[in-house]
Amino acid sequence: MESSSSLSLAIVFESPGFLRIYEDGTVERLIDRGTVPPSSQNHNFDEAREGVASKDVVLDPETGVFVRLYLPLLEVTDGKGRVPMLVYAHGGGFCVESAASPLYHSYLNKVAAEAKVICVSVDYRRAPEHRLPAAYDDCFGVLEWLDRQAMALEGFMSLDPWLASHADFKKVFLGGDSAGANIVHQIGISACQRNWDGLCLQGAILVHPFFGGKERIASEVGRNEVVEHLFKVVDGDWSISLPVGADRDHPFCNPVGPRSPALSALVYPRILIFVAGKDPLRHRGILYYQALRKAGKDVDVVMTEGENHVFHLLNPMSENAPLMMKRISNFMRSSSDHRNH
Repeated sequence: MESSSSLSLAIVFESPGFLRIYEDGTVERLIDRGTVPPSSQNHNFDEAREGVASKDVVLDPETGVFVRLYLPLLEVTDGKGRVPMLVYAHGGGFCVESAASPLYHSYLNKVAAEAKVICVSVDYRRAPEHRLPAAYDDCFGVLEWLDRQAMALEGFMSLDPWLASHADFKKVFLGGDSAGANIVHQIGISACQRNWDGLCLQGAILVHPFFGGKERIASEVGRNEVVEHLFKVVDGDWSISLPVGADRDHPFCNPVGPRSPALSALVYPRILIFVAGKDPLRHRGILYYQALRKAGKDVDVVMTEGENHVFHLLNPMSENAPLMMKRISNFMRSSSDHRNH
């Protein structure tokens, strides 16, 4: 809904049904699900009944970047009292949604409960106010923070009590959907230049990754009216998210493009990719999978027929949603203890 002030201003950019930018720089997000507080702000919260506790930790007061931690009720652990961590980047085309969105709060609660992992959901800076690589930098910064937390176990600094008691810093996974999956890829490239002292990345989970390129491929051509509308949104999204002047073969958009780093540089020992049969972006995910295989990576792809982009979030009652959850849970449980570098 437009504010009274925006009604008198000219619209200088519009992504239909998604986002508007007005002449004074005001951004109106047309997809706004609001926010929900963590359980730490709910005085009636019953951990035994709910199964997962959550809290927000501000990492950078200046930028406002924070993480929402999800701690499951732990009955059985690995014997050392510690469980793996999943660092999660939400989707939303780099422009909408947040770590406090009810969509993602509900989903990460489920992941923590099902997989018995500590989820670290990142609330990164969004475009168009903060173009890429701001989101990448913020999410990479979370790994730096976790490494400092790991070193705090040795008594060098204060440690978050949840992480101090329960986190296994040698079993860290990265996951994300759509734009969040794009972020997971970029972090994997950046991390090849970083050798953390206390942190070990075990694997990556990319759900319906948001990639693109200058040339349309497969599911992006021969489009019907619905898909045509979607790609108007996609095209507009990239135009306000990529660095000014960048084209769609920029490495931030096209991970297999002519100017992108070699996929062999990715630090993840194992990679799991999900694509959906009705998702117009599905062939970007398949192309990425094929390129990873060619680069010698340990990677699996799961195709969910008959489903659309991020169906597990928008239609959590789908019979395929729990199957995806089980596959993600099993992936994290079965990953062997590789060390980063």
